Amino acid sequence: MFENEEDNSTEMSEFENWYEENYRYLKRESKQQPGPDLDISLFFYGIYKPVMDKLAPAVRKLMLKQYPVIDSEFRPMVLEYINWLVSFTGHKLMLNLYNLVQDQKEGISLREKYPDFKTWKDIYARPVKPDLITIDEYDDFSFYTEQEKKQLIEEENKEIIKFFEIQESLRKEFYDIVQPVLFKYYSALDDLDSDGWIVYAYQIRNDYDDYKFRCEYIKKFIEYEFPEEDINLKYDEFQAKFRRIYNEKWERKHHYPKSGLKENN
Repeated sequence: MFENEEDNSTEMSEFENWYEENYRYLKRESKQQPGPDLDISLFFYGIYKPVMDKLAPAVRKLMLKQYPVIDSEFRPMVLEYINWLVSFTGHKLMLNLYNLVQDQKEGISLREKYPDFKTWKDIYARPVKPDLITIDEYDDFSFYTEQEKKQLIEEENKEIIKFFEIQESLRKEFYDIVQPVLFKYYSALDDLDSDGWIVYAYQIRNDYDDYKFRCEYIKKFIEYEFPEEDINLKYDEFQAKFRRIYNEKWERKHHYPKSGLKENN
């Protein structure tokens, strides 16, 4: 009996800490009661925690599949950052979806709440397509014949489509691990209306973009042999140092030794 009471106290402490850390996401104008209410408690224990617990190992597995170089990392500070990313992926998405569900329950107009809603609808309400080059973009290149233009456009578009398909495949892999878990534990998502699904599409894409950005950051950090302590650099400082390292490597790679031949007198 006493063990159960102690475990419950630990869980409540975890819940309270989580609530305080995320209060700005969880506060609702419609709720006057101070502190977390039953809805938030049920969300944390019945949805948020199970989803995050299920996602973490799946995210780690996917990360190592999509960015294999990360598996070579062994430095403690960098591993700490990687572990944080694994445990953090999905966190903001869950909080944003909680607010989305509450907005729908309260009848809040998403079109009024989000100034960019129309733009999101234009992007997410139709299939994604690659941005292909057209003949109009070659109007100023008069030195090419029409046939040469068509051939160049065809070659460039092949590369664009190839890159697009790779990027879409990576994104689909992420969605394929996240969405089944979301829909399993967060049944209220099934009640979203058409506007709600537009906001949902925007939120999950944001979460994927953040995951991708941070994975590519770690990949770059490892491949360009940054010192361990640089993992705590601010992003602008990291970018400045990366450009310096990149330029130095480029210069070494493309350095051509001067000719050893002596000039004739």
